[in-house]
Amino acid sequence: MPNTIKYHHKQIGWHALIGHAVGFAIALWVLGFVTLEGSMQPAIIALFITMTLTGFTFSALLTEVDNAEFRAQFGPLKWPGQSASLSEIAGALPARTSIAAGWGIRITTRGWLYGVSGRGAVIVGLRNGKQFLIGTDDPAGLADAINTSLPQPADFTKIRGAK
Repeated sequence: MPNTIKYHHKQIGWHALIGHAVGFAIALWVLGFVTLEGSMQPAIIALFITMTLTGFTFSALLTEVDNAEFRAQFGPLKWPGQSASLSEIAGALPARTSIAAGWGIRITTRGWLYGVSGRGAVIVGLRNGKQFLIGTDDPAGLADAINTSLPQPADFTKIRGAK
């Protein structure tokens, strides 16, 4: 049976895009109006290239559920990301992240977080006891899509912090 997409959502990373645009403006101002000596010019150029790559990568987060797998992928290249077979997933719950958790890819007290904007998230609990968080502006829709696509009933007892 071919994989059929059951859920497809793209969240734009407005925080990353705006932050990188401000950084670009400052870097361009420095390159255009400040006389740089020694290693400063290559350092500013390296910073500009780094901001371009990270801005491109974290500009959006695509989440998909098909009849076999859940995927979350960053940016137009769909890399980096996180995926799990639906048979490995115990369940998914809507959640909110703390302000300190931020965005991007980082470890939190509830598992790895993959996010581009906002504090909405879904905790994806795996049958082996591990879990990760996926940032989204549609936590209820994503959690519902994962839970209704599972080949077995959702088991929320496997998710740390489930209420």
